[in-house]
Amino acid sequence: MKRTVEKTVLTGFVTVLALLGIVGVVSQRTIHALVDDSQWVSHTHEVLELLQRVSFQITQAEASVRGFVITADSRFESQYLHDRSALEPLISELKVKTSDNPSEQAKLSQLEAIVRERFAVLDDGIQTRKTGGLSAILALSRNSRGLILSGQITTAIGEMRTEENRLLAERNQRERKSSRRAFLVVLFAIMLAMTAVLASVFLAFRDLTRRREVDRLKSEFVSVVSHELRTPLTSIHGSLGLLSSGLLGSEKGKRMLEIAVNNTDRLIRLLNDILDIEKLESGAVQMNRALCDAGDLIRRSAEVMKAMADEHKITIAFSEMSATIDADCDRIVQCLTNLLSNAIKFSDPGSQVSITAAVVADDIQFEVTDHGRGVPADKRESIFERFHQVDASDSRRKGGTGLGLAITRSIVVQHGGRIWVTSELGKGSSFFFTIPLANVRQNGSDDSSKEPLVEMSKSQNGNSL
Repeated sequence: MKRTVEKTVLTGFVTVLALLGIVGVVSQRTIHALVDDSQWVSHTHEVLELLQRVSFQITQAEASVRGFVITADSRFESQYLHDRSALEPLISELKVKTSDNPSEQAKLSQLEAIVRERFAVLDDGIQTRKTGGLSAILALSRNSRGLILSGQITTAIGEMRTEENRLLAERNQRERKSSRRAFLVVLFAIMLAMTAVLASVFLAFRDLTRRREVDRLKSEFVSVVSHELRTPLTSIHGSLGLLSSGLLGSEKGKRMLEIAVNNTDRLIRLLNDILDIEKLESGAVQMNRALCDAGDLIRRSAEVMKAMADEHKITIAFSEMSATIDADCDRIVQCLTNLLSNAIKFSDPGSQVSITAAVVADDIQFEVTDHGRGVPADKRESIFERFHQVDASDSRRKGGTGLGLAITRSIVVQHGGRIWVTSELGKGSSFFFTIPLANVRQNGSDDSSKEPLVEMSKSQNGNSL
C-alpha cells in the first residue's frame, strides 16, 4: 500500500529527529573534547606565564640586593623583601598548576630548593654589608656560590619551560584536530538535516504526484469504460425492446439482434482484456515458461489470424526461421496475434501484413509490419498505455478495446524484453518486440538473417504454410 502524504511527512520528520539526535550526541562529545583541549592549552599558557614571573621576581630580588650592597639604601632592602615575599605564592600556584605532571613537580621541587639556597646567599650579602661594609662585601664576592645558584635557577626554569612548550605544541595540535572535528560534525549535521528535509519534501511531492496520477487514471478509466459500456448496452437494450414488442421476425429485428450479439461479444472482450491487464500488471499471472521455437509461434499466430485476414481481404506473409526461446508460448502467441489484429484492422483491403523474426545479439526480435495509415510521432509511446489509441473513434469503428498493446507490453516486459514502434504516416508501421533466447539454441539459431517471406492466402488451408 502506498504511503499517504501525511505518513511520508511524519516519517521524514521522525527520521530527521532521529538523525539530529544521533548527530547531537556526537556533537556534544566532540565539543566537550574541544573545550577540554582548549582548557589544557590555556592551562599550559598559565604555567609558562608563572615560570616567567618566577624568573622575573628572582632577577628583581638579585638586582635589589646589588643596589643595597652598593648604596646601603634601605629602600633596596625593602624592595628585596617585597620581591622575596611575592615569590612564595607564585611557587605555590605553580605546584597546583603542575600537579597533573609528575615530571614538572619533581623539577619544581628542585627549583624551590635552589631558590631557597639562593635567597640565603642574598640574605648573607645584605647582612655582611650592614656589619662589615663594602670591604667585607668585596671579600664575600670572591665566593662564586651565588653565580652558580643563579645559573642552576636559570637552567631549572629553562627545562620546565621546554617541557611546557612541548606540552603546548601537543595540546595545540589536539585542539586544532578537535576544532576541525567539531566543524565537520556540525557541517555534517547541517547537511544531514537539509538532506532529510529535502528528501521529505521530495517524498511528499512524489506522493502527491502519484495520487494525482492515480486519480487521473481512475477518472480516465471510469470515463473510457463507461463510454465503452454505454454504446453496446444501448444496442442490447434496443434489441431487447424489439423482443418484448414481438418484432423479432422482421428484417430490422434480425439486424438488431445481430448487432446485440456483436456488442455482447465486444463487452466480453473488454471485460476479459481488463481482467487480463490487471492480472498481468499485478503479477497474479504466472508465466508458464517452456522452450519454444520462434518459427512455430509465428506460424501458429498466422493460422489464428487467417480468418480475420480473409475477412478483411488481407494477405499474411511470415518468415520461416528457427530459434529457441524460454518463454510462455501461449502468451507470446497472444502478443503476436494482438499485433497482427491491429495490423489487419488498420490496413487497406488487398494489402499485405508481415510477421518476421531474427536473432539480434542474445534476443529474438519479432516484427509485425503493415501498410496502413501509420502512427504519429507524438502517439508512439502513449499507444502502449491503457485505452490509448491513435484515434478515439477507433474502438467504435474498428472494434478494439484499447488494451491490446498494453497487454502485449506487459507480457513482453515480464519476459525481460522490450517493445517499440517505427512508423511513417500514410505508409505503415512496424511493431517490434524482443524476447531473450534460451540458453540451449537449436542449430542455425545464430543466423540473424531473415528467411524469405511465405504468404498465406485464402487458398491455403493453414496446415501447410
